[in-house]
Amino acid sequence: MILICVRLRPSVVTASFEMSTATELYRSRLVSYEELISKIKSGNSIAFGTWMGQPHGAMRALAKFGRKLDPLYVTTAPASAAGEFLNQPNIVCFSGFLGPFERAARRDQRNVFYTPTHYSDAYQTIRANPPPDFLIVRAAPMDERGFLNLSLASSWTNDALRWWFRNSPETTIVLEVNSHTPRVCGLEQFGNNEIHISQVHFVVEDSTPLIAYSLPEPNEVERAIAANVAGLVEDGATIQLGIGSIPMGIGRLLSARKNLGIHSELFCQSHVDIIEAGSVTNANKGLYDGVSVATFALGEEKLYRWLADNQSFAMLPVEAVNPVPVLARLRQMTSINGILNIDLSGQACAHCLGTQTYSGVGGAFEFAFGAQQSPGGKSIVCLASKTRLKDGREVSNILPRHEAGTRITLPEHCVDWVVTEYGAVRLKLMNLEWRARSLIEIAHPQFRDELTRAAIENGLNFSGLSRLRRPSAQYYSKA
Repeated sequence: MILICVRLRPSVVTASFEMSTATELYRSRLVSYEELISKIKSGNSIAFGTWMGQPHGAMRALAKFGRKLDPLYVTTAPASAAGEFLNQPNIVCFSGFLGPFERAARRDQRNVFYTPTHYSDAYQTIRANPPPDFLIVRAAPMDERGFLNLSLASSWTNDALRWWFRNSPETTIVLEVNSHTPRVCGLEQFGNNEIHISQVHFVVEDSTPLIAYSLPEPNEVERAIAANVAGLVEDGATIQLGIGSIPMGIGRLLSARKNLGIHSELFCQSHVDIIEAGSVTNANKGLYDGVSVATFALGEEKLYRWLADNQSFAMLPVEAVNPVPVLARLRQMTSINGILNIDLSGQACAHCLGTQTYSGVGGAFEFAFGAQQSPGGKSIVCLASKTRLKDGREVSNILPRHEAGTRITLPEHCVDWVVTEYGAVRLKLMNLEWRARSLIEIAHPQFRDELTRAAIENGLNFSGLSRLRRPSAQYYSKA
């Protein structure tokens, strides 16, 4: 079944709801940050929105006025800015995705507890776990109908706002209205990426300009990797770009492609580059045809201006974007994500450095596996062949084996295409010996002999490869 997206007139909570009534409701719910923090008690729990849906003003206010709330339980994933409050000893933080603030607090205060979870597991988490005492989310200003827009992050909060309003009367729902935040379109069947003022208990206002998340210009290695990735993207593909300088910087290299679609967890400037090059039609995705979709956006002012009231784009809740059954319905779903390292069996790590959690699973597994369930789909993971450490040493990002205790993001049987600056190889359906041999061929030359020796010492039968047919050319794309 093909789901075609048609934009219908947004429904109104009450047909006779007048703007004057909405304005009165808004004013009656408007409080200062100090008043808001005064309503929070020791032992309470707070869930903050995610990414650009985080209420940075409320987070700063918590650092200023909330030090005596002990303990205070906070859920955030990750703190995209204003995360200094996490280093307060009264805070206990639960997170499914760590950023710099969470990593620092976890190291210094030991007060951050990481939960490994798929991004779309939030739908189940909302229903299975005790509801928070407060849910605080950033929103764009109210319109004449009394609706506030969830703007740059529908994420899990779109569902949480509605579910907890209906089913958890003890949860206080707070929207932080930021005047710089654009109104971003959604789809009718998912609530149009907005919530009515009558479903909000308190409002606070923040006039702070939005944080810009910029990427440096790609270096020579990153440009080579991006070019190798671009060579794997076919006309008609539905693409997803993950977080990282390589996936997020690939857009300009896809300008020659035709009839692309966009279905992505993250929407970034690279997607806009592809769209403005005329390469995107969204005509043949098989799901949400006619619009580009994502569950959050991250970038700079240029991106946010492009998204404002742009009906060629729809911000959707994560449960409508990330789950494997959703991705399997798309045509030629092509996921492009960065990883930190990979071993010679094909086990890839994107969220840990050795035994230490660096970020989170997020949607990495969902898109890697889901893309392979899509008709004509493929999953691509990319990494530089080596890294220079702080002490000046250079190490290979293709490893003989992962360090004991390393938690794997993508298991060996889930990895499809792997790309470095030296080429691309498809591991899917290869035996262990050919996998190792193929990965060594795209490793940095200075480590290839060392990797070969280690593979043999670890028991791989490289000598036996002479009796086997080499995988066909479709498994390789050399630089």
